[in-house]
Amino acid sequence: MSSSSPIERMRVAIATQLQQFGAKQPVELHETLLIRNGLFCGRKFQSDGHLVVWFIEEDEIKFFSPCGELLKSASAIECLS
Repeated sequence: MSSSSPIERMRVAIATQLQQFGAKQPVELHETLLIRNGLFCGRKFQSDGHLVVWFIEEDEIKFFSPCGELLKSASAIECLS
């Protein structure tokens, strides 16, 4: 049984996906909380020029290349599986 929290599992899933997109290893994620109109709405992760945005309400994660190209869009559940 894993004792890691959902956000910790998501960080691992994001790092793994970024490695597949060519981010240098080890992937060091820089994380920012996203606030809209005073309410938490997601998280932004950056590593080696790549950008990942997790929109909580929409349950959507988008992966962008260093040049801004959308590489992948998936649900959070899909990323964790």
